[in-house]
Amino acid sequence: MVCLLDSMTELESEMKKLIFCLLLLLIAGCSSDPVNMDEVLYERGGQYITNDNFHSFFYFNQKVYNGPAYSLHRNGEKKEAGEVKNGFQTGVWNAWDDKGNKWFSGSYEHGREHGKWVGYYANGEKKYEGNYDTGLQDGKWTYYNKKGVKNMEEIYYSCTKECADSHYKHTCPREGKVKESTKF
Repeated sequence: MVCLLDSMTELESEMKKLIFCLLLLLIAGCSSDPVNMDEVLYERGGQYITNDNFHSFFYFNQKVYNGPAYSLHRNGEKKEAGEVKNGFQTGVWNAWDDKGNKWFSGSYEHGREHGKWVGYYANGEKKYEGNYDTGLQDGKWTYYNKKGVKNMEEIYYSCTKECADSHYKHTCPREGKVKESTKF
């Protein structure tokens, strides 16, 4: 009986060590400081991997990056910044031109544009706004001139159930294309 209790105590001790190591690995594996994507990461097939485990054959690149990231213009100004999850751009990303003026703000999901996007002119006025759905423009997009006055609206085609039933799955030839356009 005493021998059984000793082995249970040893087992509990080993489990605690294992959990501690896994927790430490999880914390160390996710970066909290933003990294320069051009210096630290490699982009392969839309996925960002770290330099630690780089191999020219994509299949062997097992270490994908998780954490905040940014890239710079040649002049050193910040170009874009956002979050990378499982190697893919995720969440809201912001971008600036080479003079530091906001260029756009938009969401990514699994490395593709998804959700609301807003673009800006160098003078700070809104240039466009609309939504993406898995990398394709979707629904109503509004465009503005350099003074911020609305000058055009476009409605982008979205595949409906009837449309989806008429073609092969995920290959709608009309999706993401302009359905109607109105100029002001």
